[in-house]
Amino acid sequence: MADARELERLLADARAEMVGLRESEAKFRAAFETMIEACCIFDMIYDESGRPVDWRILEANAGYEQQSGLKDVAGKLASEFMPGTKPYWIEMFGRVAETGVAEQIERWHQPTGRWVHSSTARVGGPESRRLVSVFYDITERKRAEIALRESESRFQQFANASSSGLWIRDAETLAMEYVSPATAAIYGIEREALLGDIKRWAAMILPEDREAAGHHMERACQGDSAIHEFRIRRNDGSFRWIKDTDFPLFDEKGKVQRVGGIAEDVTETKMAVEHQGVLLHELQHRVRNIMAMIRSTAVRSADGATNVEDYKTSLAGRLLALARVQTLLTRQANAGGSLRDILESEIGTQAHSENQYELTGPEIMLSPKAVEVLTLAFHELSTNALKYGALSVSSGKVTVTWSRFQRREKPWLAIDWIEEGGPPRPPPTRRGFGSELIEAKIPYELRGTGKTTIEPDGARCHIELRLREAESILETDAPVPTRLYGGTIDMTGAPDLSGKTILVMEDDYYVASDTAAALRGAGAVVLGPSPTVEDAIHVLENDTPSSAVLDLNLSGGGPKFAIAHRLLERGIPFVFFTGYDPDVIPDEFAHITRLQKPIALRDVVEAVSRL
Repeated sequence: MADARELERLLADARAEMVGLRESEAKFRAAFETMIEACCIFDMIYDESGRPVDWRILEANAGYEQQSGLKDVAGKLASEFMPGTKPYWIEMFGRVAETGVAEQIERWHQPTGRWVHSSTARVGGPESRRLVSVFYDITERKRAEIALRESESRFQQFANASSSGLWIRDAETLAMEYVSPATAAIYGIEREALLGDIKRWAAMILPEDREAAGHHMERACQGDSAIHEFRIRRNDGSFRWIKDTDFPLFDEKGKVQRVGGIAEDVTETKMAVEHQGVLLHELQHRVRNIMAMIRSTAVRSADGATNVEDYKTSLAGRLLALARVQTLLTRQANAGGSLRDILESEIGTQAHSENQYELTGPEIMLSPKAVEVLTLAFHELSTNALKYGALSVSSGKVTVTWSRFQRREKPWLAIDWIEEGGPPRPPPTRRGFGSELIEAKIPYELRGTGKTTIEPDGARCHIELRLREAESILETDAPVPTRLYGGTIDMTGAPDLSGKTILVMEDDYYVASDTAAALRGAGAVVLGPSPTVEDAIHVLENDTPSSAVLDLNLSGGGPKFAIAHRLLERGIPFVFFTGYDPDVIPDEFAHITRLQKPIALRDVVEAVSRL
């Protein structure tokens, strides 16, 4: 009886288990048939050596047919309906069947022309070679990823090739996330030095420009594009003008996620614009001077002219002489000209033949100013010789000799103009244009002497002038290009000069301003800057600075030590800030620190802090 009850219980358990299995299978079947993902159950096929070579589909759901486009695959080998399947699929399925360890793989599936994500697991125990695999069609995602990589690659190529700098910041933290190679080149530092904290970038901007640059960055964070210019000071000490175009980068919800920018070094453009203004002012200055000279020439040419034709001829000749001077001086800027060439040009224009004149003397290069004055002088002498003197007759001759000599250890030039064989002419009764030019213009503008006399057979002229550099108003060389200066610099980390009062004596405005600003940046109170000795004395009469920075060449004219003596007498420590070599400094100041220009302003602060 007991055995019957036990048997009945076992049968009931078996029936319950069968019911549970059927219910479980039914649930699996329902899930298998209705799931969107592609799913199939298959057995691995092996060759005689036990190597996996194929698989046979046992079941495939509707999702499998939808995603793969393959129908009626149950009972078929993969090699039958999916020829061209890559070996790595067989290798992966074989590993799962052997080890029982599930694997995932994302690969391009050539037979179906899709990107597939596959999750595969073994069904059954260690002896089983049956697998179940769930497939996801990830073609669109992969295409998007590929497109993104291609887009990023194109952007990278563009950024690497662009001469303008490209950068990207996080809109919330403003931390730099990306910097192109050109950006690093513009700022003169490694790319990594600009990444991260915005303070790294801000520290390079001159304090005067920093607030405005930050304001424009904030505008971009708020969704507006902004274009602005600011100055930076690079690690090599040079200042550069940067033009930044800042713009917002939005996420899919329209929120500013990042800020992008395009940086350009516009230093040369800014300097060219400033230099253009200098050129314009210089051109106006020179044109006014030339017009004044022409006016004077025109007025003076009227004196002594016997009629309109005589006046026209004289004036035209003098204007042509001015033109020849200008032509000579524009061949090479600031080069002046050869004395022999000037004489050849002026006498050769009037003489009938080369036999009518003789030039004797060493090769002498004249300054532009000497070229201007002497060309006009020789034009007057040659014109008068043609009208009244040795060049007016075929038998006449002009001899010009010149030589160097020393006067008070300075080089001078002596020129003698002698006419022979000319027709008799009476002594002049008044001083004409040429005489005034030689006897008044040469002493006034060349600091020399000039004297003309009329002898029975022709004119005589003796000229002496010092050989030195001097500019002519007829020169057309460009002024020195504009230099870019910065304002104050970031003094973070410099010595603390709080509570110190420092007198700055420097006659160059930019150097003085930058030095004073650097000292103030370190906490000091600055007296001055004082550009002259008189200003410095006035400051010292009213204040007692803690220390001083002293330029030796205040107001020009060479090194001066009057202020240095006053500072030494009052016990005020100081440093020399100079471009002179140490041998110009007297022994009594040999112990004073000498800062050689040019020098980094941080080094000036360091030197003052040690006083």
